[in-house]
Amino acid sequence: MRTGQLICAISEQCADLLYACEFYAPDPVLYFAAGNEKGLAVSILEYNRAARETKPGVKVYDRNDFFDKDDLNRKTSDLIVKLTEKFKIDCWQVPYDFRFGLARELNRAGVQISPVKGEFYPERRTKSEMEVDKIRKAQRVAESAMRRAEEILGEASIGNDGVIMWQGDALTSEILRAELSIVILRQDMNSKGLIAAGGGESSEPHNFGTGPLIANSPIVIDIFPRDTITGYWGDMTRTYVKGKADKRVKCAYAAVHDAKEAAKEKIMNGVIASEIHQLAFDRMDGHGFPTGHKQGKHYGFIHGLGHGVGLDIHEAPRLSPLNPSPLETGDVVTVEPGLYYPEWGGIRLEDVVVVREDGCECLTEMPEELEIS
Repeated sequence: MRTGQLICAISEQCADLLYACEFYAPDPVLYFAAGNEKGLAVSILEYNRAARETKPGVKVYDRNDFFDKDDLNRKTSDLIVKLTEKFKIDCWQVPYDFRFGLARELNRAGVQISPVKGEFYPERRTKSEMEVDKIRKAQRVAESAMRRAEEILGEASIGNDGVIMWQGDALTSEILRAELSIVILRQDMNSKGLIAAGGGESSEPHNFGTGPLIANSPIVIDIFPRDTITGYWGDMTRTYVKGKADKRVKCAYAAVHDAKEAAKEKIMNGVIASEIHQLAFDRMDGHGFPTGHKQGKHYGFIHGLGHGVGLDIHEAPRLSPLNPSPLETGDVVTVEPGLYYPEWGGIRLEDVVVVREDGCECLTEMPEELEIS
């Protein structure tokens, strides 16, 4: 049986497609690999740019070249039928999230497809030094935005009602996110999903944050910029208190910091991912911060220790209790322990590291600081 690989997606959104062709585009394109032939079929709108920017070894086609001049049926499914005939493919391997509607059209046309479970390109997990440099670049941008957050909190004052004031108005999560996003955008990166959550909202790891930020209470800032040109991500989190943190918050912060540094010390080629997560869990539990469930709410260390970073912000491998596999040299992962208690808020600290043969290299250079006066 002659098989090929097929991806039909938007490379801005599909990391596998971007990995295969290195062409960053906002509209759907069709990538295929058939024998020794690798090709990218694009509209005439994108043809010239694709011809310049697509990965060497991938031939760029104007999708109209596969059709006769009088052929009125030029849907994506029709194009795939043409490719199937041209390269004599019996079955196309496709990503597991391949579009259902397109799959049905191909089935009706007699084209066989086989969804691949798991990673379509498992080799994407291991990063080359060139890829590490791209992630490092994004990490520097994240740090520049985080320094801006420190500047704003340093410039701010505390109102009589405990609200943080900046430039004459209440400093809200929305204003802080906007200011940090400007720093990122000016460096030609995107900042979608940036988190600046204070108080009780900081106890929910993916709460973006809303409304005025309150002094003497944790503010979790999670910044993950994506390079507009390369598609690679950076990721970092810091937690701040404008004013004075109470003893409970200081102890939680110390526990999270200790867990992060202990985990980084143990990360190296061959270490089991779930064991690193458990190490961090045990360190924070040992500091007197338990994890559990009460009255419908979860508290403590309620997420995995980390995740892979690359062309996806969350990719393999996971530092999770559900991953019994060893880490490998070239993995790039976050180390982000956190503690979350609805009654007072949350603490999270996050670095990005590269797994090396006998340790790890930390790509995050920015130091940590809890209180900002």
